[in-house]
Amino acid sequence: MTEITTTVQIDRPRSEVFAYLTDLRNAPEWSTELLRRTFDGEDVELGTTGVDELRALGRVLVTPWEVTEYLPPESIEIEFGGALSATSRFAFEEADSGTSTVMTCVTDLHLKGPILRMFTPLVAMDARRADEAQFRRAKQIIESRAGKAEGRTEQGRLK
Repeated sequence: MTEITTTVQIDRPRSEVFAYLTDLRNAPEWSTELLRRTFDGEDVELGTTGVDELRALGRVLVTPWEVTEYLPPESIEIEFGGALSATSRFAFEEADSGTSTVMTCVTDLHLKGPILRMFTPLVAMDARRADEAQFRRAKQIIESRAGKAEGRTEQGRLK
């Protein structure tokens, strides 16, 4: 098992960050690997299941998943199946007196089979890069939407 930890601080309240990142319909906006996502139901909750089609390591992978923990606005955990199975836990902590959120994602990779396990370092390196890129992207999206909603330009000046 290999653990990957990624942390990002987003200058928005925890409830707003949690709501955006756990709305499964938003994932294509910020995920750098997601090609397609299908899931049961309208909103995410404990037990929600789905399937992701991802581009990773130069291949298209189909990965089933299930929400195994859902504690708004504190955390969500998702179990991903398939040959490149993983458990990802997202924790959301208030910062700066509640005006900011520190989001930490800890992913445990569980590569199945001796051949895949040989590639664990490569898969982990690719996953780290992808997580850093997509959480930077999510930060930009969430913060820019908030600025626009507050009547500000992208540079933060009043209109």
